[in-house]
Amino acid sequence: MRHDLVKKLVLVSAIATLAALALMGASIVWPGPLLLVAAMSVGQGLGTLSLALYLLAIVLDLQGSGAAFDRVAEARDELATDHKP
Repeated sequence: MRHDLVKKLVLVSAIATLAALALMGASIVWPGPLLLVAAMSVGQGLGTLSLALYLLAIVLDLQGSGAAFDRVAEARDELATDHKP
């Protein structure tokens, strides 16, 4: 469940990043006052949103994998105590 959420967050983050880059690129190619203002405000908002979503995806992914590492460590400790004479 969490893995699917992480994938969706990264996808939305990538789409938002590409939209922000397209806006900023368009403002360089066709420099007009409204396009520049839109690129600077909307583009910055999309870029900030994409960064926040990507960081959230990283945190969720690390939380999910942390439990797996704990289970492996517990299993290793149990095996180590079972084999002691």
